[in-house]
Amino acid sequence: MGYCPVTLMDSEKLVKGLPLLVITYKEEKFIFSSEENLVKFFSRPSKYSKAKLPVKIPPEVKPVSLFNLQREENSVTFLE
Repeated sequence: MGYCPVTLMDSEKLVKGLPLLVITYKEEKFIFSSEENLVKFFSRPSKYSKAKLPVKIPPEVKPVSLFNLQREENSVTFLE
């Protein structure tokens, strides 16, 4: 799902990987958040390839532009 397995195993945090740092190991693709994590994976692939995502993944936090909200057809703007 695009999360770094090394960060997940070492820090127990979900961090999205960078699109350029992808490798295939045993017919499965892994993506990494940094080059250091990629090197760590190569040193012990059997440990990091077993990383399992938690059952509940928190939703992505995407910033909302207030300017775009005003342009929505169904929005109501209040001025003070």
